[in-house]
Amino acid sequence: MKRRVARLVGPKKFEVFEEPIPAIKEDEVLLRILSCGLCQSDMPTYHGESDMVVAEDGSYIVKPNVDYPVELGHEPVAIVEDVGKSVNGFKPGDYAGGMMGGCFASHIVCDTSLLVRLPDGIKEPKYCLTEPLSCISNIVRAANPEFGDYVAVVGCGMMGLMCVAGLSRSSAREVIGIDLVDSRLEWAKKMGATRTINPQKTDVVAEVNEITNGSGVDVVVEITGRLAGLGLACDIVRTASYLGYQGRGKILMPSLYAGRQTMDESTGYQLMLKSPILHSTHPWYSHDLMEDARRGVWGYASGLIPLDKIITHEFSLDEIEKGFNIAETGTDNYIKGIVVP
Repeated sequence: MKRRVARLVGPKKFEVFEEPIPAIKEDEVLLRILSCGLCQSDMPTYHGESDMVVAEDGSYIVKPNVDYPVELGHEPVAIVEDVGKSVNGFKPGDYAGGMMGGCFASHIVCDTSLLVRLPDGIKEPKYCLTEPLSCISNIVRAANPEFGDYVAVVGCGMMGLMCVAGLSRSSAREVIGIDLVDSRLEWAKKMGATRTINPQKTDVVAEVNEITNGSGVDVVVEITGRLAGLGLACDIVRTASYLGYQGRGKILMPSLYAGRQTMDESTGYQLMLKSPILHSTHPWYSHDLMEDARRGVWGYASGLIPLDKIITHEFSLDEIEKGFNIAETGTDNYIKGIVVP
């Protein structure tokens, strides 16, 4: 039996290979990939700028150079086709979502340590991307707005929209979506944003001050991965001047701040004067990654996190370069894309 797999063989260059599928070990499963999400965190590797690899001690490190070929794709949904004799909790025919790499392929063999069984009868299983759903669970739980808090989400791409959806069920007084693209702000309203702001059309600081009676927002989820977005978050987060240490606002930073970016002087001053809590909420922050994965799947299955509604593009394995290029530029009203082998 053979599989097809897309490998990055150079900057912005994929090739699709056909090769035998290795026999599974007793603690492994064979998965047939239904879909795998395109993720912005893969862009530095796609560009040939850097790569994240596992060191000899098991820790993750960033390599400034990319050693080709590279297998990308860490947001898979799959059907279990075969299981090793010591595997428990999975059987052939089960739907599963995972958080392992190398899933831009028709099949993969893996152990079950990063695999979650999807509920029976789940709607549109190929859209239940477990890895980003686990990230949403992690972010929303970390945001944890108190009763009556003002919350803002800077960046209403897929992850931002799903954060809006999750936070809309919290006890926050307002959930404010901020983005440069009006169509995404319309999506934010559908996801539960009580207010939306386009910085190209409105003075964001003035608008936020009016909404919050001059106090600024209590919690900001900055999810653009751009220092300009962080600067805006600093501009609108509340100040600690009157309330002291306990009055500090909180800025969540779940995105990858990669590439050559320069912090402006104003952001530096705001960080000093307001001294907000800067909270990195990447998956490694999660207290229990697999529990967040299970909660994320529950959010999708219950309709709380309607990821299926905002997957705007699907690409075949042979179209993977096209998919990355559209994901990079955001053209064609792109929000989230998946590769369907």
